[in-house]
Amino acid sequence: MRIVWSSQANYTFYRTRNYLLQYRNNEIAQKFANEVLRIIDLISINPYLGKFRPDLECNEIIISKYTSLYYIINPNFIHLIRFYDNRQRPLTILDF
Repeated sequence: MRIVWSSQANYTFYRTRNYLLQYRNNEIAQKFANEVLRIIDLISINPYLGKFRPDLECNEIIISKYTSLYYIINPNFIHLIRFYDNRQRPLTILDF
């Protein structure tokens, strides 16, 4: 299934990766990017792999201990909404 990145997903992905580059190291940032690509490949094959969040009206899948990916399943594509740092306050419908 085709994957479509929202501008928010693109922004939050690069913000997380750049944070890891700046405060951790290149190896950890690359590991994060590889894991994101792996998860996106998995949900493109099986979109229902993530957990549906009725409060947010989208699916959630864990990328790492600290990062989740939110996405919507459409008939012809998967729309990536955003990456989220799980250490922040919980997401609400108003945050989308």
